[in-house]
Amino acid sequence: MEETKNKKIKIKSIIGYTLSLLFLVMCLYIVIEVIVANSNNRPPSVFGLSVSYVPTASMEPTIKSGDYVMFTSTTFDKVDVDDIIVYYSNNNDIFIIHRVVEKTSTYLITKGDNNPIADAERVLPDMVCGKYVTTVGILSIFQGGINSSIIFYILIGIFVIMILMQVLSSYFKNKTEKLKEEQEKKKELAREELRKQILEEELAKLKEAKMLKEEKESEEKDPQNS
Repeated sequence: MEETKNKKIKIKSIIGYTLSLLFLVMCLYIVIEVIVANSNNRPPSVFGLSVSYVPTASMEPTIKSGDYVMFTSTTFDKVDVDDIIVYYSNNNDIFIIHRVVEKTSTYLITKGDNNPIADAERVLPDMVCGKYVTTVGILSIFQGGINSSIIFYILIGIFVIMILMQVLSSYFKNKTEKLKEEQEKKKELAREELRKQILEEELAKLKEAKMLKEEKESEEKDPQNS
């Protein structure tokens, strides 16, 4: 029973440390991705997903000014008319999120939903960065926008906190289990000592009873000595 319990505790500890290691690897992956993305002048991406701030109202009402959007990595071939894409504007040296209104074999024509005319710049295949997935409402607390790298550093912070919580939880849990085991051992020793004491008392009583019986039998056999 005790051996089975110890095995379960060990399995739980192994699972906990494995999860912590996975979280640590995730943090390292995000850090490397942020560094590489910044050096290549592109949004950081984790498993093909990126988050970016939209400062203008060109895509209202679909995407409002001040929204944070999530977009997935894509290529020119996977883009269709009516898709909302993120592309790098060579003319303006910024990333733009607009809707595709026309597609040819060599370029795309885009337009903001709130703009009266299409964009003058043609979007070439190597300019396509991603495809819009959804608006991330929870990030609206960051008014005025924050650097996309900071968003990923926030995620890293969350992962690190989760790792610390997991490690501390495993540590205190193991410590608690050890204290319980020590207490159980002390209780078992106390019980063993009590059993031993009771046994010794019972043996002493039996010995005393035997001696009294022998004395009585002796007196009965030789009444003159009494």
